[in-house]
Amino acid sequence: MHCIVKRGNFLIRFIWTYFVTFFYLLTLKSKLTDDFFANATYGTRIGEKAVAAAGYRVKVIGLENLPGENGILYVANHQSFFDIFASLFIIKRQLGFIAKKQLKNFFYVGHYVEKLGGVLIDRDDIRSQVEVLTLLTKNVKAGYNAFIFPEGTRSPDGTLSEFKGGSFKIALKSKCKIVPITFFNNYEVVKNRGDKVIKVKIDPAISYPDYEKMNTAELSQFIQGKIQRNLDHGFDEKVAKSI
Repeated sequence: MHCIVKRGNFLIRFIWTYFVTFFYLLTLKSKLTDDFFANATYGTRIGEKAVAAAGYRVKVIGLENLPGENGILYVANHQSFFDIFASLFIIKRQLGFIAKKQLKNFFYVGHYVEKLGGVLIDRDDIRSQVEVLTLLTKNVKAGYNAFIFPEGTRSPDGTLSEFKGGSFKIALKSKCKIVPITFFNNYEVVKNRGDKVIKVKIDPAISYPDYEKMNTAELSQFIQGKIQRNLDHGFDEKVAKSI
């Protein structure tokens, strides 16, 4: 019975969060322009609406590590559908995500992804994957931010899967800073397990001279290693800040 109640609570929160968030998205459609930076404020509000609707709190370690400039590649592990909302809420900057093309006409999600500087990808089409990486590289070179989940899919239990090296071509070709981000418990939070506190760690930015001699596979392993060590070490509540 307890499991049934918990599952029911999860479904109610899930439906309510999506209802509130997508209703807000519909009100934004006419306000978005072709200026990614101008639209960033709305991206932040989307994150805020989602966090508030879900009733979550957010604790962050390393908030001071967020760069003051743009043209950054943010790299994170992927644990739940809520990772994107949490990222928009925490970083509060223009973020270009990669979304599957099937979302293009789903409540205009594809429209918003593109208006924030993101791109839609056909995972079954190699050419589409190449075009996506090329476009994001171009955007980062132009001073926009990109956000990638190199695992390529969500982890149902928080276990870190092997990173796909190809996505790190964005960094090597644009020579940008890389900011590793670790989600500790989103897979539990969205399933209504434990408390409703999203726990995140932001590592210091890694500058191009620190990785310029690496190839994509080496850079992928390097960043994956940082995130894995964070997961192994655990979330230190003593140094975390509530936001």
